[in-house]
Amino acid sequence: MARITLVGVAKAFNDKQILDRLDLDIKNGELIALLGPSGSGKTTLLKLIAGLDTPSAGRIEFDGSDVTEVSTRHRQAIIVFQDHCLFPHLTVKENIAFGLRARNEPRATIDRKVDEILEVVQLPGRQNSLPHALSGGEKQRIALARACVLKPRVLLLDEPFSNLDVNLRFSMREFVVSLQRVLKLTCVLVTHDKEEAFVMAERVAVLLDGRLEQVDTPENLYDRPKNKKVAEFLGEANFFPGVMADGVFSCALGSFATPWQDTRQAVGMVRYDNVQLRRHGGITLGKIKDKVFAGRYIFYKVALAAGGELMASCKESFTLGDAVYVSCADHAMQVYGDS
Repeated sequence: MARITLVGVAKAFNDKQILDRLDLDIKNGELIALLGPSGSGKTTLLKLIAGLDTPSAGRIEFDGSDVTEVSTRHRQAIIVFQDHCLFPHLTVKENIAFGLRARNEPRATIDRKVDEILEVVQLPGRQNSLPHALSGGEKQRIALARACVLKPRVLLLDEPFSNLDVNLRFSMREFVVSLQRVLKLTCVLVTHDKEEAFVMAERVAVLLDGRLEQVDTPENLYDRPKNKKVAEFLGEANFFPGVMADGVFSCALGSFATPWQDTRQAVGMVRYDNVQLRRHGGITLGKIKDKVFAGRYIFYKVALAAGGELMASCKESFTLGDAVYVSCADHAMQVYGDS
């Protein structure tokens, strides 16, 4: 395990700034997710941590020691990519043992370590299988085994499940979290999938346009995005222009208590699942304009009588054209002082 500290890390290619002065402290033994859209700099940052590239500015520390110029091998940080990168002509055992042989470890030691890690990844007895005989999930487990058998200080995962089907992604997420805890690894996961980051990580670092916008627990990120930019990226939210004055934010959805006392234009954000729809007993009137059944919830588009529309997700059944009263609690309305 290793504590990873990034201090003012920046990276530019030619005249394009990819990463802009990042500061991040990753705890010893933590599983943290780097979450962001394509092109936000996630994989670039992962390569800098691994030592596959060097920053244009700033430094990277492992356990307080500057490793900015230290090679990947001596950092003991290993990346597992989404496409497995298994050698097709080598058996499972030979794939896993590849790094151990590069270290010139004794054959008996290699055999023992391969057998042990196959037990850990729940694939005992597959030593002689070739990659083409494995399922997608099994290939990903072998790729993880090949990395973990070297006992790295840091395990780096670059979109490791994007090539798997939905059910397999779900089981592999659970498996990797369990593996990380058993082996006590510091783990950095790169993903563009919000659900994946929230399910797996203890903390999530949102990376947008090369900047770390917020580093927080999944719960805090979802309920209290730091700014409108983060809220928009995380999605499933309604935004209402309005005015803050004397501790109250007023918009088309109603009036809500806020901690700010000054007067200014603002934007309110409320998530779909924090919107309540009722047939009776409310103030703000709307009409069901559209509905989409999505399993656990039904998504409704509601046209507000005061103007504008919003989205709500709930289990109650309404019919197109139904009149409803729309509301949300004060604590569910996040207000940002930018329009």
